[in-house]
Amino acid sequence: MKGNPLLRFAVVLLVLAAVLWPVCRLTLHGNSSQAQEVLTSATATNSSAATTSSTPSPISSNMGSAQRPTLRATLLLHAAPSPQHCIISQAGRKLLTEKDQISPGEYRSAVEITKGEDLLITADWGDEEPHALRVEVLVHGYQASLEKSFWGQKSVEDTLPIPESFLP
Repeated sequence: MKGNPLLRFAVVLLVLAAVLWPVCRLTLHGNSSQAQEVLTSATATNSSAATTSSTPSPISSNMGSAQRPTLRATLLLHAAPSPQHCIISQAGRKLLTEKDQISPGEYRSAVEITKGEDLLITADWGDEEPHALRVEVLVHGYQASLEKSFWGQKSVEDTLPIPESFLP
């Protein structure tokens, strides 16, 4: 492109300014109205909760998990080689342990899981070799499943999120 560099710079600045105006209007005004709606609904929820309960209590994750929907599911854990200890828990409840072994390196348990709460997976081996785990969550009555693979040496401790939007 030929021409004076100052003229090209001025044209680029004009184009950027023309684009900047609508983008600023969308981001600044859109976010402030959404933030006000969220604050208004949160205030209404807190005030209604305060009037219905005799003692005010802080909002905690335990309160939220009691109100969240649950799913009947089968947990499958595949490990190579078999761990000495393995636990899958959710909100402090043990859902699967090494006692649920069905064959070497395979564990299965039918449980109720809470949507929106992460599964905590822990496993320990006696040596420093690389180890692999695969956890599957099979929901009864649906073909959709969640699965995640984990790698570690002596131990693995990780989470598998169960989204609130997972299945109806």
